[in-house]
Amino acid sequence: MANKPEEFPIFTPLNVSEVNELIDGAISKLLNNITRMLDIENKSEIFIDQETMSNIITRIEKRRIYFHIYYDLKMGELNEGALLCFWILKLMPFRHATISNSTLNTKIAYIFFVKMLFYVANETGRKVNVDKLLMNNLLYAFKYRDLSKEAIMALAESLLY
Repeated sequence: MANKPEEFPIFTPLNVSEVNELIDGAISKLLNNITRMLDIENKSEIFIDQETMSNIITRIEKRRIYFHIYYDLKMGELNEGALLCFWILKLMPFRHATISNSTLNTKIAYIFFVKMLFYVANETGRKVNVDKLLMNNLLYAFKYRDLSKEAIMALAESLLY
């Protein structure tokens, strides 16, 4: 059993094609139907900082390994989605000509968070426990509160039953 730092391999970053594939897959799902929700004409108006998105993907991959090493668990889609929301809020990889970075990234993280909840609920036979007040509070928290990775993961889990 590995229990000394030197017994663990050093994390090696994903290669560029793997990162680009993950970004393209995640972004297309994330930005699906987002134009209506953001009240913009076309999703091509949203610029994605590829370097920041690569950084986000790498951080999520490192956390997946962390879960495996320290908890002997798979991280799961719910936690992966929560981490993606956290890093979007923190690193703000999206830009738009007329929407502030903070507002845009907050709304994208919020939209993705809600979509992720319903996706996971559908895949697992669970239900989502949300109402308009809760969603307004969540949007406020994403914009103005300092939420940790763990808090967003716990919040996601608590909204499913």
